[in-house]
Amino acid sequence: MQRKLGYISFLVIIGTLILFVSSSLRHLLFKSNALDLALFDQWVYLISQNLPPISSFFGFHVVGDHAAFILYPISLLYKIHPSEYWLFLVQAFGLAFGCLPIYLLSLQAGLSIPYSRAISLSYLLYPALFNSNFFTDFRPESIAVPALLWAMWAAIEKCTYQFFFAIGLVLICKDSLSLTVIAFGVWLLLQHRRVYGLGCIIIGLSWYIFTIGYLTPLLRGGQAGGVVFYASLGSSPKEIIINILSNPNLILGKFLSPNALFYYFLLLLPVIIGLHWKQILFLIPALPMLLLNIISDYAPQRDLVHHYSLPIFPFIIVWLIYSIKEYQQENKRRWLKPKILIISATVCFLALAKYDFFITRYLPNLPNLPSLYTAVSLVKTKESVLTTVNMAPHLAKRQIIKLISKDRPSEKYNDVFKYILLDLINNKSEFVPDLIYQLKNNSTFKLVYEADDVFLFVKV
Repeated sequence: MQRKLGYISFLVIIGTLILFVSSSLRHLLFKSNALDLALFDQWVYLISQNLPPISSFFGFHVVGDHAAFILYPISLLYKIHPSEYWLFLVQAFGLAFGCLPIYLLSLQAGLSIPYSRAISLSYLLYPALFNSNFFTDFRPESIAVPALLWAMWAAIEKCTYQFFFAIGLVLICKDSLSLTVIAFGVWLLLQHRRVYGLGCIIIGLSWYIFTIGYLTPLLRGGQAGGVVFYASLGSSPKEIIINILSNPNLILGKFLSPNALFYYFLLLLPVIIGLHWKQILFLIPALPMLLLNIISDYAPQRDLVHHYSLPIFPFIIVWLIYSIKEYQQENKRRWLKPKILIISATVCFLALAKYDFFITRYLPNLPNLPSLYTAVSLVKTKESVLTTVNMAPHLAKRQIIKLISKDRPSEKYNDVFKYILLDLINNKSEFVPDLIYQLKNNSTFKLVYEADDVFLFVKV
């Protein structure tokens, strides 16, 4: 067994390393964003320091952001050393680790070791996995990806404790994943795993009602997170659900829109060469998140660049596993060898993965790095900071950090912020054009650094 897992262990290590280096390089080039990296970094830092985990960006408690309780155990890493690179490492390992349950699911389905290895590599080469890691900084639901796959393996293997532990891990990553758990329960019932299926449905529904119906609105002082993306369907989760159920024509057009059809194509393309329609029921657990992405007013939910496809694509890979099994039983597609799967996955990765962002979007910032790093190094204390979106992820470990806004007059900065750090090169549109002039003539602040359109003001 050790020999069998040696190849997968190698994939996990290499995958983790590539994903970690990619996101770290983006951050080092000052191309990470306040939302979401600085947001999560501040929350995890405050938890690790036993301070109230209240976001100074949004003004609400960490649990108010999709009930992401997973950030509490992650904060233990910050007690070793507070660094945002822990978030990159946790995400990279979580996403790469998913190839292990994929491998075990393949063997469990009766596939040979070469096929199991090829499908595991296809998982790592799935473009949405790389893109979400490289483009969206950090998302707690990345940890749910291997947990969902592990839960599927444990349910089929009848490993009860492992199954419910994995389901619990999924739920504490993001409140809306309770819908995935409910749909997973439906799939398990169809697979004659009645105890596991009913358990998922009951636990998922209870978690949905508790978090989305009560906890997150309470801590946010309003609706649950993400409702704004569905404004055309309603102003609350309850209203959205009622409108969907009572007026299906309202969303039918969205399901058949050109954008939606192209999204389906993108999701399936990386593995379409091996899919069999008879095994499409393995997509049932992915349907809630797919539905939410399709009906959303927010277009980035329908691409392979952002993180919104993370709870969907693992089940597409499982569909691939059982499709290969189906073809073998039917004695069809005998040409579909492991090498063909790997070549197809590689070609799709090269076509759809956004590794080119490193050259087209991130690397051009290289000449500005000395000025940016010097300015950040001059922020000596943990006192309050006002800054721009690309600087915030490097300064988020404090109780008060806010983003510059066109709506706030410069005289209102006087009593709030110790530091004002501005990068005009990358963020010129974020504030009024004469703000630098106003601050230079504000007796409350002193200009302590200026180079390459990077300015640092400190309260005197």
